[in-house]
Amino acid sequence: MTAADRLNQFEPVIAEVITILDRHTNQLKQLTIATGQIITAISQQGDSISFLLREQVMIKGDIAEIKGEVAEIKGEVAGIKAGQAGLESKIVGLDSKIDQVLQFLQKSEQ
Repeated sequence: MTAADRLNQFEPVIAEVITILDRHTNQLKQLTIATGQIITAISQQGDSISFLLREQVMIKGDIAEIKGEVAEIKGEVAGIKAGQAGLESKIVGLDSKIDQVLQFLQKSEQ
């Protein structure tokens, strides 16, 4: 076999290997693109999760603040109720004094 015959035998094999390499190169490009898209999606979801966690912490703080304010309001309401009870007892006392004054005036008119 001559050198030219050997080259003629290698040419189809080399062409087939180059075709396979081209196909693998295209597949690697597609995998690279898909991996980039997945990384972008994961990054966006990570950002969304981070945002939600920050919001949750802020909401927890707001809820704690609201609970404190509600407790403060309950204390104020309890104070108002105590003041109201005191006023009611004073009104009852005034009613009895007014009744006494009226009775005194009625006796003095007779």
